[in-house]
Amino acid sequence: MKDGKPESLAEALLLLEKMNARLSEKDQKIREQQAEIKILNEKLAVKRAREFASKTESLKKLYESQPFLFDAEEMGLKLENQCPEISDEDIVQALSDDDLFDRKSERKKPGRTRNKSKNLPRQKYVIDLSEEEKICSNCGTKMVKVREIVSERIVHVPSSEYIEEVHRYVYECQNCIDDNDKPVRKAAKEKRIIEHSLATPELLAHIFISKYMKHTPFYCLEDTYNWQGICISRQNMCNWSLKVHEKLKPLETLLNSELKKTKLLMFDESPVEVLKVDSEELKAEYWDEARYRKKADDLEDECRKNCYMWVVLGGTKEHPVFSYNFRWTRSGKNVLDFLEGYKGNVIQSDGYSGYNAAINYWNLNHPDHKIELLNCWVHARRGFADAVKATKSKHAAQAIKLFKDVFDNENRLRKLFDEEKISEAEFLERRVNDVKPHMDNLHSWLLEKKQKEMILDSSKTKEAVNYCLNKWENLENFIKYPEATFSTNAAERSVKSWVMARRNFLFSGSGNGARASCFILSLIETAKQNGIAPEDYLRCLFKKAPYAETENDWEKLLPWNIEITPYKIRGEWI
Repeated sequence: MKDGKPESLAEALLLLEKMNARLSEKDQKIREQQAEIKILNEKLAVKRAREFASKTESLKKLYESQPFLFDAEEMGLKLENQCPEISDEDIVQALSDDDLFDRKSERKKPGRTRNKSKNLPRQKYVIDLSEEEKICSNCGTKMVKVREIVSERIVHVPSSEYIEEVHRYVYECQNCIDDNDKPVRKAAKEKRIIEHSLATPELLAHIFISKYMKHTPFYCLEDTYNWQGICISRQNMCNWSLKVHEKLKPLETLLNSELKKTKLLMFDESPVEVLKVDSEELKAEYWDEARYRKKADDLEDECRKNCYMWVVLGGTKEHPVFSYNFRWTRSGKNVLDFLEGYKGNVIQSDGYSGYNAAINYWNLNHPDHKIELLNCWVHARRGFADAVKATKSKHAAQAIKLFKDVFDNENRLRKLFDEEKISEAEFLERRVNDVKPHMDNLHSWLLEKKQKEMILDSSKTKEAVNYCLNKWENLENFIKYPEATFSTNAAERSVKSWVMARRNFLFSGSGNGARASCFILSLIETAKQNGIAPEDYLRCLFKKAPYAETENDWEKLLPWNIEITPYKIRGEWI
């Protein structure tokens, strides 16, 4: 070869072979880059769909032929002919059938809903004719009342505060002298949940309901009170929540005991920021020293840390308990705390791997009390729903249809079981006969797509297929337990109360503050689930808790045991 030019046929062929090899390498690199670009574009499409498009995962919405939200050509997505070929009959059925997420299928009857509250006081307000109007305009005779027309209206009394001026009488004995040569005296006193404080049970209940149920942070409440000339600082409110939590520790222990009486515990978790980190407590939540050391350097540089609120649903069917708990990390080791004293053998959660680690550790160390983990079918379906929203994947749409078959049959049987139209044994038997075949159909479809994953039209669909297959054993386990549903929607709905409040108060100052917030929210949500007005419950609880001494006294303060008394103004107006 001379000057880079072949001088013989052999050299020319060798040079051509090298050039082909280089072209092949470049072609391979281009294909890899195109595949990476496609994946990134799909992730961007999913993110945009979650941010700007409808949040619903209703099958009805997924089947509707709406235009793509973004410029497909700009994103490099080919969407032509990717929607599943569905007959008109299938579309009509999909739009008419009740879907798992479609709660508006049953329309309310027109007309005003009658007020059913038994706790609200009633006041009679009479609208009558004047004496002149009672005279008949035709003959001048006085008219006689023959009947009454009774209707109801709701009156709002503006929220207001007043100063309670407390007078404590002191008595002394004229005949007795104590060791200090002073008359023996006795002062009248009442027990309070926070001694030497401006706070009354009514004020505490209102403040906590405003923050955790109406999502009004303490600094907004501080401004509201200042406008009325009342000086209550946000620091005072924070301190009151800490003191209330400390005072009600026996009730917290009792609620945790009631929580674990269930046959199934349902879990979920959500982040919360904490400013002051307790390194010792943080370290104790890691499985071992090595895992803690991996993050120790980062923690030293952080002025705040993303911690977690864990919500656990349990209790009995008659008396459900919703427990919110603060933890420094999302480590699966935290799950072990909730399993201590738990008599059941099933827990249900989303697909987070920390639950698997906790259950494996528990079963290894408790061979006589093994616990089974169930995963959520709605989380498994969500990956396919995202793929349909973002890329109109035809394979993801097929999966959605198969999920619908499982959900429809399970919902139908669950409704019969909840209405006590079928027994528990019949419910389990019909689950195997009616639901299991559709689950098997979905599993077969997933295995088929796994073997031919190169034909999947989106990486999001591929991820969803792999997720379902990896979690399949935990997904299908729910069919064995009558108390288990196919989703953790109840836990996700309960987390929403925390998320809405956190959006406004943003962070907690310390771990103790976060624990107090979780406990107060537990009281509010448990009261709601037991059909009790939360503010009435807190008011009566804070009034009666200072007098509780024995465990029996604290049991009487549980939401389903406490006596709710109407609000009354104490004393006389000055």
